[in-house]
Amino acid sequence: MARDSYAQKTQQRSSRGKSLVRATAMCRGEGVGYVAFETLVPSAELAAIARVKGGGQVPCDLIPHDGPGSWVAVVPLLAKEITIDVLMEGQVIGRLEFPALRSKVRSRLLTATKPQIAQALRGMEQRVRWGWPLVQITEAFPSTEGNVVWRVRASFPTDDATLPVGLEAFDDRGVRLSATVFVLEDHVVPNVRDASQEERLVTCSCVLPESVQSFYVIASLTDDQTLAGFAGMNAPRAQGMLADARLRIAGAAADSEYGLWFQTHRVTKAELERQRRMAAELDAAKAPLISVVMPVFRPDAAFVREAIESVLRQSYGQWELVVVNASGACEPVDAVLRGVSDTRVRVLEVENRSIAENTNAGIAAAQGDYVAFLDHDDVLEPDALWHYVQAIGQNSQVDLLYCDEDRLGEGGVRTPAFKTFPNYGKLYTHNYITHLLMVSRFVLDHTERTDVALSGAQDYDLTLKAFEVARNVVHVPRVLYHWRDHEGSTAGGGDQKPYAHEAGRNALEAHLARRGIAAYVVDGPLPYTYDVRYELTDFLPKVSIVIPTRDHPDLLSACVCSILERSTYARFQIVLVENGSQDERTFALYDQLCARDDRVRVVTWEPPEPGAFNYSALVNYGVEHTSGEYVVLLNNDTEVIEPEWIEELLRCFARPEVGVVGAKLLYADGLVQHVGLVANPNGDFCHVCQNVEGGALGPAYAVAMPGDYSMVTGACQMVRRSVFDELGGYSERLAVGFNDGDFCLRARERGYVSTVAAHAVLYHREFASRGRERTDARLRERYLSEKGRMLVRHAEFFSAGDAVLNPNLDGFGTYFELGE
Repeated sequence: MARDSYAQKTQQRSSRGKSLVRATAMCRGEGVGYVAFETLVPSAELAAIARVKGGGQVPCDLIPHDGPGSWVAVVPLLAKEITIDVLMEGQVIGRLEFPALRSKVRSRLLTATKPQIAQALRGMEQRVRWGWPLVQITEAFPSTEGNVVWRVRASFPTDDATLPVGLEAFDDRGVRLSATVFVLEDHVVPNVRDASQEERLVTCSCVLPESVQSFYVIASLTDDQTLAGFAGMNAPRAQGMLADARLRIAGAAADSEYGLWFQTHRVTKAELERQRRMAAELDAAKAPLISVVMPVFRPDAAFVREAIESVLRQSYGQWELVVVNASGACEPVDAVLRGVSDTRVRVLEVENRSIAENTNAGIAAAQGDYVAFLDHDDVLEPDALWHYVQAIGQNSQVDLLYCDEDRLGEGGVRTPAFKTFPNYGKLYTHNYITHLLMVSRFVLDHTERTDVALSGAQDYDLTLKAFEVARNVVHVPRVLYHWRDHEGSTAGGGDQKPYAHEAGRNALEAHLARRGIAAYVVDGPLPYTYDVRYELTDFLPKVSIVIPTRDHPDLLSACVCSILERSTYARFQIVLVENGSQDERTFALYDQLCARDDRVRVVTWEPPEPGAFNYSALVNYGVEHTSGEYVVLLNNDTEVIEPEWIEELLRCFARPEVGVVGAKLLYADGLVQHVGLVANPNGDFCHVCQNVEGGALGPAYAVAMPGDYSMVTGACQMVRRSVFDELGGYSERLAVGFNDGDFCLRARERGYVSTVAAHAVLYHREFASRGRERTDARLRERYLSEKGRMLVRHAEFFSAGDAVLNPNLDGFGTYFELGE
């Protein structure tokens, strides 16, 4: 009675124009603004309606704060003033304002005078209690045509998975933007704060022009937005997120901190002295003679002097430097050479012919057990030969060695090339070996010298030939070579020596012919890069596509229809492995697909226990019912983009060492989901270059060009049926996770290679049909159990570390970023 009387009096005061609310603080956060206020009705349930000045309604959250009658209104940051009407039982009891300009002043003042209050207000919408929708703009990635892909994550306090997902974007004046929206993930999971409650987690992509940097998004599950939340973005934060994404995506090669990193990682004076003492104590029989061949043709005298001095400074002393001087009468070069008194330096005067012939002359004159190659304007680190000899000491049958390198210019060192393990997949796209190339006498005795027609690519030609005969190839993961970047050098750009590009293509074609691989080579996306096109003229095997599936008929329909409608390769069959579907639409779809095309069939897997799920068992069961020479294991949440995807996968098997082939998979927003798997130091599998724009080159060219990896994802994985049978299929002890990587690692143990066909492109709606372990506690126990089995089964691999990742890089990064 007394309470009703009080409420009536407060409504009467409000009706007479007397506000029942009083603003107590105001500040700005990252994309949102906060107005703290008090009300004269402490126990009342309040609502709020916010409007932009001269415009329509904008979102506003009311959050209880700091005791009865204390609230905070949260609104997006706009370029115009916002008015906030506070309502009690549908009646306006007061109005608050959030002015665009004055809010900046008041926010700075609050931060300066009452920092604890400002800190408590900022981000409070992210710390609210269970029962509130929570929306976050989590990531930004540059995309095509000047667009940005913004990733938005929303959690809703509901277990209703049928409510439609909505996402809208508005500019800083409250005007709706024309945004392209994709729903990437949508799952009902236990709440992280209270496992007895469930919440619905939704991840979306929102594609906007990069020019839009101040905006807000509203995520909702109902048309009337009664179950909705919002998140804001301001220009400074947007610019920071984009700059950070671009820096990470560029990888180590573009890291501005590389010069400092190198100085802290290069050899110390004390270590050099230790190496010299140990080298002097080596048994002569165990100290191989290293011949360094350096063709010289009229370089800058200072450059050639520095190159020679870098050899003279080597901590390992059992070397000879063969200077093949083709400069003719050139006093600056002659003066440098006359000034060298070390007897280990031999100068071979030759008539200038071609770089290939001059190099061959140096090889013929070399007396060493190993021959290394140094350009006349480049520089070796003083411990370069020491580390090479150490590698030889660990394996006497090493026949080719290479190391990491960088570019040397007027400003110092930059653009490091941290190389990967020896693999044909990358070598067929460009000469990633380059410097410091060193080969054994065994290689030289078993290969022919480079023909004059391949001048400019003599190093690539020798590398390819060495790969053909080498007993072991070793990568020394240290920056030991500095490639000088100056006008006239290929380090300075692709237009310096166009003949070298053509020579490289010819050398690669000749190598493929020697291996008996039917292929031709076209230009890659950059100078000195190539694209090997393997012939399929006499190679048209039957391909069996196995798709395990349970419900999600919309996903399955898109997947199978894209195969039937877009694939240019016709000799295939599709085996759908039914596994406990409940949705009647799924069985109707099976009938439709089988009736549409007789290449489609359905087989039903019966689990050992009702409701059990074992993806590996589904795969094995499906493969048992195939008749193709090659098998594609395909997820039901994929969709074909490239019509020749089957041909592109098949072409990789022209390389006899290839056992498993993966595809380039993209999210619906066009960003990369998969171009190869690596294992991080914790034993988790990570997708390299994830969220890079699908048409970009990517760090280390990993998005645009093929390459070999330790593993490729089973979301789209082609394998020879004979190899699948040889390995005993997927391990059924790994029911859900790690089974695809385990399969690749077991293939690796048998001598097979896993590679990625960069031109076989599909969409993959990853986790669309099953949850993500890190957001679903129910899946985490199983994940950790299967991870443990993986670590035990492949202990040697995990102990050594994934060779795809250079140890100088961040083992937990996905963009080949600089390590510690």
